[in-house]
Amino acid sequence: MSVLNRISGIRGKVIGIVLVVTLMLSILTIVYIQTTLQSALAEQLEQKAVSIARDVASRSIDMILSNNFYTMHRLARDTMENNQDVSYVIFLQNDKVLADTFLGGFPTDLAPANPLTPDKRFSLARVQTEEGILRDVAVPVLGMDGVVVRVGVLDHSIKTTLSSATRQLLLISALTFLLGSFTAYLLTTLIVIRPISILSKSVQDVSRGDLTRQVRVKSHDELSELAGAFNTMVKRLATAHRVRNRLLKKIIHTQEEERRRIARELHDETGQTLMTLMIALSQIEDSETVSDLKKYTREFRTLLLHTLESVRLLAWKLSPIPLADLGLKAAVELFIKKYSRNDNWKIEFQADGFDKKRLSPEIETAVYRVVQEALTNAAKHAQARNVSVIMKCDDQNVVVIIEDDGNGFDVSAVKEEGIFNTCLGLASMDERISLVGGTLNIESAAHGTTIYIKIPLNYSGGD
Repeated sequence: MSVLNRISGIRGKVIGIVLVVTLMLSILTIVYIQTTLQSALAEQLEQKAVSIARDVASRSIDMILSNNFYTMHRLARDTMENNQDVSYVIFLQNDKVLADTFLGGFPTDLAPANPLTPDKRFSLARVQTEEGILRDVAVPVLGMDGVVVRVGVLDHSIKTTLSSATRQLLLISALTFLLGSFTAYLLTTLIVIRPISILSKSVQDVSRGDLTRQVRVKSHDELSELAGAFNTMVKRLATAHRVRNRLLKKIIHTQEEERRRIARELHDETGQTLMTLMIALSQIEDSETVSDLKKYTREFRTLLLHTLESVRLLAWKLSPIPLADLGLKAAVELFIKKYSRNDNWKIEFQADGFDKKRLSPEIETAVYRVVQEALTNAAKHAQARNVSVIMKCDDQNVVVIIEDDGNGFDVSAVKEEGIFNTCLGLASMDERISLVGGTLNIESAAHGTTIYIKIPLNYSGGD
């Protein structure tokens, strides 16, 4: 199996699903945590800014009273150095700068950004700058009219914390993906790939003709159901294979029986007739008078016509053209008329239900051949004088009853002695009917024989 096929296989798809799910969860987690953490850190930073401003205001009271601007400036610088987020510290009195941490002077646009009214304990303003969001906190100095301390803080710590948290989350996501992929690889190999590989190998063995393969899966999931369905399919294929072999043997046996029957008819009828013709030719050759010659010639012509009719009848038996063109009823009726023309017997024929529909070629051929064989047996072996052929067809079955008044035989004795398959074409008749899913029963005594045939029309093959 190539690398591409392995990647696009089940394992690759499962690992791909794990990757997609991990990536989606990581993105959602990072977005959620960043939003939540940023809000919490921003609130914490603002509280810290207010606390720093109040601390500076309380510590600067004495400095303001003594007008010690240097100490005030030093306090502002120390506050910035001790708090990395603090961007500036300003001391204002009536909008006049007393001290600040700006090297280039106090920005004029910053003064009106966060006005403090007398009724407020502090004022917080957010200003968007190039470095980020600036939070400006103004706190009044107690006891000092108009004196305000303003502290500005940037969100550098928030960005640093968010960046660190994001890196940690990405690392955790990568570890989760690796662990999930490894777990998915093991699970798919043990639970999915291995049973599927066993099933695939079994399918290949069955495709090569091994119908003894059975798959054993210990799990109780869809794969076990698939393995069970495969085992059932293989059993049915094996059964169908055995049935096919049996049917093939039956067909071969039926063909051999048909050949033996044709050989018997050629030997018994055509052969004897040809021998009679040879005798008649000898009589013609030995004729001494013209009257004897004419007499033997007429007899020879009669024998020749009888032989020709026998050959035509044999050809009719081998390939009944009306069966394919006209259907079962017309073919049997025409065969009875031709067959009863040469013998001193009477055949009654009755057929119901065959006018509105045609049967399958297999059923029509089987019934026709059995009727043909039964009439041949009744004429040659039973020496019957009266025969009745009744055929009925409905939506479910075809029923055929053939009854004669000739010499009977002991059916059970014939079966017990093992000659059922070798005499009277009975084996051929039984196999023909069984090939189309029907049953053939024979009842006979000292006088008369009855053959019952029943074929279901919904038969689709089997034992």
